[in-house]
Amino acid sequence: MGKKRPNGTSAAGVTAAVADQPQMADGATPMTTSQASADAIPAATGPAGATAAEPETHRGFRFVDRRALLRLAGTAAAIAPATSLLAACSGSKGSSGVRPVRIGVVTPQSGSLSAFASTDLFVTDYMTTWFKDHGGIAVGNSTHPVEIFIRDSQSTFARAAKAATQLIYEDKVDIVLVDATSDTVNPVADQCEVAGVPCISTMAPWESWYFSRGGTIDLKNPFNWTFHFFAGLNDYYQAYSSMWGDRVATNRTVGALWPNSVDGQWFSHPKLPFRAGLDNNWKLVNPKQLDGKGSQQDYLYTPGTKDFKPLISAFQAGNVQIVTGILDETDFAQFERDAGSKSFEPKIITVSKAAMFDSDLRTIGAQVSNNLTTELFWSESSPNRSFVTNLPSKDLGQKYRAETGRQTSPQQLGASMALFDVAAQALSAINSIDDRKSIASALKSLTARTILGEVKFGAREGLPQNVATIPLNGAQWRWHQDSYTFELVQVNSSGNNALQNQGQLGPITYDA
Repeated sequence: MGKKRPNGTSAAGVTAAVADQPQMADGATPMTTSQASADAIPAATGPAGATAAEPETHRGFRFVDRRALLRLAGTAAAIAPATSLLAACSGSKGSSGVRPVRIGVVTPQSGSLSAFASTDLFVTDYMTTWFKDHGGIAVGNSTHPVEIFIRDSQSTFARAAKAATQLIYEDKVDIVLVDATSDTVNPVADQCEVAGVPCISTMAPWESWYFSRGGTIDLKNPFNWTFHFFAGLNDYYQAYSSMWGDRVATNRTVGALWPNSVDGQWFSHPKLPFRAGLDNNWKLVNPKQLDGKGSQQDYLYTPGTKDFKPLISAFQAGNVQIVTGILDETDFAQFERDAGSKSFEPKIITVSKAAMFDSDLRTIGAQVSNNLTTELFWSESSPNRSFVTNLPSKDLGQKYRAETGRQTSPQQLGASMALFDVAAQALSAINSIDDRKSIASALKSLTARTILGEVKFGAREGLPQNVATIPLNGAQWRWHQDSYTFELVQVNSSGNNALQNQGQLGPITYDA
């Protein structure tokens, strides 16, 4: 596994030219098609260029019964718990002559975001084999084979949009799945929204997906075709702050590493839950103005900076003992180098992106990565199982490690699998695969069971119709010198107490 190649007859050998990426005022590259203002929640503009017709909607939530699906596909559930829900074939028609369901996947298999897609090809390989070996997907009165088409976003905004366009117009997919940060998710969702193709996305804070694409503060849904499930800024704040207030004594003074990017702008937005929670319950040190009266821009640094020392000096002047942020491993590695030269030693460092995968920690450095903390949304300890394959989380993780030779099962594995869980249930709830509107309508009213837990779009007050959230817990990385391995240990279960803690939070230790 881990082969960096497409699955599908028309996904190979893509050499199309990539357009230049648009630039922000400070020279940084934006991550979505409609960069929102950093100073205010966006106005009610809606997504630019959205011309597709709105699909029908249904009241209430549609719950897809697994056994009923199996019976529809003509296989007894008692004999094969998940057979005949889905299938794949290499040809263009199934044995019954019906056309295949075409599922498109956009994934950053190359470039700076490839760590976020490290499990995607394993999952698509697994799904391809599963689909081939088990019946078909029951859509109305027909059973359809399934084909998967994969396009590499190359970790760029423009290439992600191009990949989505190719899936839609060249591969003619029925639905698009995408993950791996706002850089990939947002441009793909925008292309699907304009083209009128259902899209399911994950692995980006929902505010970054929603507001950056034209979502409005009143949360009235401007999207007809695109659906997103992941944690929101309040989930991040609760997960992080619950760790910080537990077991390690600090002065409650926080320094933030927020890049001037889509995610950085929403995490730092004073009207949204993460920044508001820090302002109201902690002391947030402003790098430029320590009296706390600076603008939002004062908290943002330029991505790719080669010198964090001025920022670190501000943290030292403010007596920062907790550092948080959402930055990539390149920026975090530079921060760690500069922090060492400045003898800056915070008690707790909690960051997203850079501290999510052990592969990135090895790049940053084992010793400085020991006891870093981050969010946790899936692990092999999860009590959930895949709806498609019926495989428990523990077994999925073991299968991944056995077939890839990896020492750990990254959180991304659960998210990659959950995309197929949601898509399968939506497709099985419609009467005709040729009716794209019905797929979008099914998603709006679907209660999906996934390996991440239940996914309900628009089920909670305070969420847009096309958004579902998943809980976050807190976890800490432990470096095992004897085996040269990292272990991500859950240390706080405030987001999902169904998962038991595996250890206690400890402060970062610094070599003498």
